Amino acid sequence: NDSGQKIVALCFDSGSSYLSALNANGDAAIFGPLMWGKQSRRTQSLVSGGEGQQKFGFLASFGGKELDPTNASDRNCAPRPPFTLVKPPTSGRFTYADPQSFGSSLLGGGSSGPDQGYHPTCMALDPAYGRRKERALVVGFDDGRLILSKLQGATGIGSGITSLFGGGGSSNATGGGTTVKKVDTVLYQGMGATSFSGDQAGIEAVTWRGGLVAWADSSGVRLFDIETMSRIAHIDRPTGARSSLYPTISSSLHPSIMFERSDLLLIGWGDCLMGMLIRDTQRSTTATKDGAPTKETKRKTVTVTMAWELDCVTCSVVPVDEKHVAVLGLVPSPSSLVDVDESEQDTKSNIPGRDYSVAGGDNVLELQIINREDGKAISVDKLPLLEGPDQHQVDQRITTANATDFCLLSSFACPRMDDVSEWEALDDAEKEAIGREMGNTRSSTSGKKISDSHLRWKLGGDICSVGNEIQSEAANYDDQSVASNCSVCSDNYVFVLSEPIGDILPDSVLPVRSSPPIMTAIYSYDSCLVQTRDVDDVISYTRSLGKPSLALKQALAHRRDVRRHGLDQLVDEYFVALLRMGPSEKESPLSFSRLKIAAESLPILLGGDSRMWQRWIFMFSKIPGGLFVIREKIPVRDPDLPAFVFEMSLEKMLEEALSEDKPHQDKDNLVGQKMDDLFLETLRSWGPTSALRRRIQLHRYCAQNQQWGLQWHSLSGSSAVVPFIQQAEKDLHRRISQTAFGVLADAYHSPSSPQNNSIRQYIDSSKDSLFDVGHLITRLTARLQLGDNANSGSLADYDRSSNIVLGDMKDNHAVIIESMAELELMGERFDRALGYYLAIGSQCMIDSLSSLEETAVQSVNSFCQDSIISTVGQQTKFDNVKYSHVLSLIELHQLSHILLKRNFFFINEKDDSAAESPIVALIMLVGLSRAGRFLMDHCSPPEGSVTPIDSDEKGSSFSGSNLPIDLVAKQMKSRPKLLYWFLFQVFIHKSDIYVKFPTTAVPPAAITDLHRIQFSLFVEYADEDGTKSSESDQSPAGLTAQKDTPFMAFLRAVTKVGGVQADNVREKLETYRGGGADSPVFARELAFVIETFGKGTIEDAKEVLQLYLRGAKNLYMAVAFAERNTKYSSVLWDMLVEHCTTPDPTSDANHNSALGALFGSLLEAAAHTGSDLASLVSRIPEGMSIEGLRPKLIAAITDYRYKVKIHEHVDNMLMDDKVSVLRELSHLSRRGKRMDCEAEGAKNSEKSSTSMSRLDLLKSQRLKFPSVHNSRAFSLPIR
Repeated sequence: NDSGQKIVALCFDSGSSYLSALNANGDAAIFGPLMWGKQSRRTQSLVSGGEGQQKFGFLASFGGKELDPTNASDRNCAPRPPFTLVKPPTSGRFTYADPQSFGSSLLGGGSSGPDQGYHPTCMALDPAYGRRKERALVVGFDDGRLILSKLQGATGIGSGITSLFGGGGSSNATGGGTTVKKVDTVLYQGMGATSFSGDQAGIEAVTWRGGLVAWADSSGVRLFDIETMSRIAHIDRPTGARSSLYPTISSSLHPSIMFERSDLLLIGWGDCLMGMLIRDTQRSTTATKDGAPTKETKRKTVTVTMAWELDCVTCSVVPVDEKHVAVLGLVPSPSSLVDVDESEQDTKSNIPGRDYSVAGGDNVLELQIINREDGKAISVDKLPLLEGPDQHQVDQRITTANATDFCLLSSFACPRMDDVSEWEALDDAEKEAIGREMGNTRSSTSGKKISDSHLRWKLGGDICSVGNEIQSEAANYDDQSVASNCSVCSDNYVFVLSEPIGDILPDSVLPVRSSPPIMTAIYSYDSCLVQTRDVDDVISYTRSLGKPSLALKQALAHRRDVRRHGLDQLVDEYFVALLRMGPSEKESPLSFSRLKIAAESLPILLGGDSRMWQRWIFMFSKIPGGLFVIREKIPVRDPDLPAFVFEMSLEKMLEEALSEDKPHQDKDNLVGQKMDDLFLETLRSWGPTSALRRRIQLHRYCAQNQQWGLQWHSLSGSSAVVPFIQQAEKDLHRRISQTAFGVLADAYHSPSSPQNNSIRQYIDSSKDSLFDVGHLITRLTARLQLGDNANSGSLADYDRSSNIVLGDMKDNHAVIIESMAELELMGERFDRALGYYLAIGSQCMIDSLSSLEETAVQSVNSFCQDSIISTVGQQTKFDNVKYSHVLSLIELHQLSHILLKRNFFFINEKDDSAAESPIVALIMLVGLSRAGRFLMDHCSPPEGSVTPIDSDEKGSSFSGSNLPIDLVAKQMKSRPKLLYWFLFQVFIHKSDIYVKFPTTAVPPAAITDLHRIQFSLFVEYADEDGTKSSESDQSPAGLTAQKDTPFMAFLRAVTKVGGVQADNVREKLETYRGGGADSPVFARELAFVIETFGKGTIEDAKEVLQLYLRGAKNLYMAVAFAERNTKYSSVLWDMLVEHCTTPDPTSDANHNSALGALFGSLLEAAAHTGSDLASLVSRIPEGMSIEGLRPKLIAAITDYRYKVKIHEHVDNMLMDDKVSVLRELSHLSRRGKRMDCEAEGAKNSEKSSTSMSRLDLLKSQRLKFPSVHNSRAFSLPIR
């Protein structure tokens, strides 16, 4: 109740090391040094208070909880606040009660008398109090005096114990502590009162920073340089700072002044907001005497940088940032302007609109953010401070407020030294922290200044300024049209993909963002903590707008500051909204664009959180096709997901690939085929890395084997197998090096732990499958055999069996069988893997078998010996590159014997006839060209009567990499067209074991059987009239280009070894032709058999000529035959001339011109065969017109002469070569050899001369001799 003990001023120095306090009686105390520290969870002992309550000092109980005496734990202890004093501070005490202690005023005016009462009103402690030897403070009084007090005595503050913690201290000072001596100086003597009613007398406010002191009284604001003890400027009191202008304000208008910078003074007074800039200027003064130098004097000047009129009465003002100021002010409420009759005064409290819970009576307390550039308020917040009891008098017309009861404190408005002094006061750690905050890595530099806190923080760049931006961005994406149901226009979902991840996530090496200001609005009866909006507020606001993507974007950009929201929750909301999984959007269609955006965002947002990955993989499995979209995004290494996740994903993908809703399998079902390929690709990529390496090896081996790749290279020049190799390498690289990088981290399996690092660095190639291979094989095996109840009991013997048993294929698909093949490869059971691959060719490519057979027959009939490398190079329709690695699998692991097992795979154990043989299945699987070359590479001579079963039981008499041709042909008996093609491949590429027998004169019986089978197939499938040509159209080039047909080549080869009897061949061919000479069917073949194996009679010669002329219709062959058959040459030439001069009665063409063209062709053919042209020309009938006869004869003679010259030149070259070789041999035989002697007179090494072989004589021996004989070879003259 003693008003004199009321604290009127409290002030810290710049480092919060010293605290000064001043009461209304003029008693002052300085506490310090204050040593602050962070408290642990330990509790402090309590000091007993009166009336059974526990009480503390205000610093010790700061931030603590209110104790409950009934609680046993609260009676014994209480938690300390997070920050408190480490040890009790000391204090120094002094008083201003002695009026004799004041000296004279420096700025005019006298001191008040001893009998005149005066009271201190404000105080400012030197900001550098703790760093100066001469410590001072400034105190203002209500009589207009401003006193500078300098404390004396170095030990004055260091002794005594403060009463802040109770007890102790010297008895000389009341309450403890030590009395301090001081020297007082009156800096200013102002007016004790003014002519304006209601204005406060004396010094109203004072502030101190560096060497500048500013104070305000009723006359205005004054600036003073305390270092030079000189005045700087005086700013008049603003016109709007009169309390009479505001009827709702009962007291004087308290000015608010502070140095926001060391050179900038911020003033708020009444409705005025001003900024004063203090500058150091130099002025030259003219010398008073002649010859005296001009003096340069320094002085400080003040410039107004800001002056605005506000719409409130300023109570307090603090800086916010470089461009904004916070003003706490009173604004008259609209209800205070309403006139109320005296009769209604008793019911004033019931007036609508009047709110007595707002501090200030009929005023509204507002916190306004003012823009320095235009003076406009960018933000206005009403602060609902509660009033104290009995503050409203109902009998008054207007409830007034006291402006001095309100104050705004800010962390940006603390006591400060000048910039240079503050930087020098910091230690190295503090300098480094400030440097990181300011974006400067240097910890300290000479003369460096530390900037003010409000200059390092920007309102526009902080999260608190994005409210309007979020609202506008949400409006841009607020598409409520029908089209938005399938689009992504309802929210900014693509920000994860459109913005670089480095721009979304804050970098840990970036400078620490400056903290925003923390302000407190203080009232005599209440207080309010004022903070800027944090990221949690922005997230909550964005979520209230229904924009989870924008909320997640803000959370990622400010993830360091998120406190109330979990990133995993925001990520869940993002995907739920994007994939339309919410309760209100389940019926909305999901577009592929949304699904694709979600898949691309998964690794960025989920990162290394395995729990979130499991959740969203399961959620995507509920979306049709969802797992196919995210299959490449699912982590395979980091984080480590459990095996059941991959197994569930594979089974779900397989179900979708086999779904009944999928269109029927056909050639045009690209979607179904693509789904199958993606499933198999995923299965391989999630299997063991050893299987991926093996697959790369198989494809590379196949690509490097030129024998199998008849057309490996496409038109663009890229290898057809390269995509398979690249995909396998990509999967392997991802399995080894995939690393999570995203916004979430796995809390349970941190990648930074040593155990996980060892797992990441080394992967066991045999046990690193992401799923249980054996479990998946069991599941798929049961599915394959479901259609066969008889085999249901054989599942237990699956691992011990080497045969492949397939169930009813009506409900199965190729993707299941190929999946089993891939799984068997992963388990390194290559024989079973090959069996499943062959089952694919047998069961799943049966529709293309007829086309394949037709292509095989066509490839044989159109065969040309000049292109013997490729039999069906131009046919790539049935060359399946996808399964070409099966050939590498067979060769590298020597699985050729599997191809000889007729019943290696079958549908059921009772009937295996429905399945194709392994050889046929292989051809259907890889195509004709590759299968043909592979079979040719591995074919071997027949093994007699050895069967595959016998070979298995007796140890196999043939090598595991060889295929006896008789056993291969036996498997192809059910497909005669393929057998026809295979035997012809053997005839072309394996002639040494099929038609040429260098080690035996009698061919094996198995070979002759194959010859007879192939002859029958030739008769059935050979091209009967493919060599037919027009006699009149044959040019010389066309005549010479005629080659043997495949049938003729076969007959020419096998008839010599007795594989097929000539008489049987002639009989069969004549029977097949029907006896007509004009039939082109096998005319050349029959002519060859008669000419080669006939009786040599004139009838045979005439029949052969007729076959060439009328059957094959090849004049060149007929002329060549007439020239070869010297025995009946004249008769045959007569038949030829007669044939060329006798008109065809069935033809309607001009007989003369047709016969002339035919006879001209006869002349050309005769010229090419070297026949007698003179006799042939003499037999030209009279009147026959042969077009171009002269040029034809000249060309024929010229061609003949060229041939003669070529023969002569070749003969001469041969003779020259013979002579050169003989000279070389003679020269070498007459040469001596140089013998090397041993050192120091040793005996010469004796070398016996050896006879030189013919090969050594043909080779030059000069390089073996010493360098003196290494001369170039020269020719000896002919003697």
